[in-house]
Amino acid sequence: MPITIIEADVSHAANIATIGKKSFRMAFGHLFECRDELFEYLEHTYNPVKLSRSLRKGNNVYYLAVIDGQPIGFAKVKIHSLNEYITSIAQMELQKIYVLQEYQHLGVGSALLSEVKRLAKEISPDFLWLDTHINNEKAIRFYEKNGFEKIGKYHFTIGTQTFQYHVMGWRVAMDIRKAC
Repeated sequence: MPITIIEADVSHAANIATIGKKSFRMAFGHLFECRDELFEYLEHTYNPVKLSRSLRKGNNVYYLAVIDGQPIGFAKVKIHSLNEYITSIAQMELQKIYVLQEYQHLGVGSALLSEVKRLAKEISPDFLWLDTHINNEKAIRFYEKNGFEKIGKYHFTIGTQTFQYHVMGWRVAMDIRKAC
């Protein structure tokens, strides 16, 4: 099945909301002791109206993965976003990359990450960084395979629960030099 990656716009907000809610719940729902906090987070974070506002912001870029006309994954990039573990002021953040579970074995995540890396090479920050839950071994291996390195840890609180994440970075400029 061919995967098409498009730049999303406000007309895709509901699709992104659906993918985000399903994917986050499947990946992280088991970590929540209080189900109400999980559902409150999902309703707040993946509210289509909120996502429409986010899609309109010039600092955000969303990519949507589509197979046979069906949206099945997305990535969100914040073009200018600083992380304390990186000394450079030229940083870009991969905030989210989610693929519906039933499509995860098809290379959709790789296709989305390739598009994000293409954008990073075009914009040319020194670093592209992201965070991933410290127990998400599948994601950690995926990002390490794609040139990201662990550079720090931080905590994020949702409701009454605190989760620990790895901060991972990819040196964009170094990778560009390798291609020459």
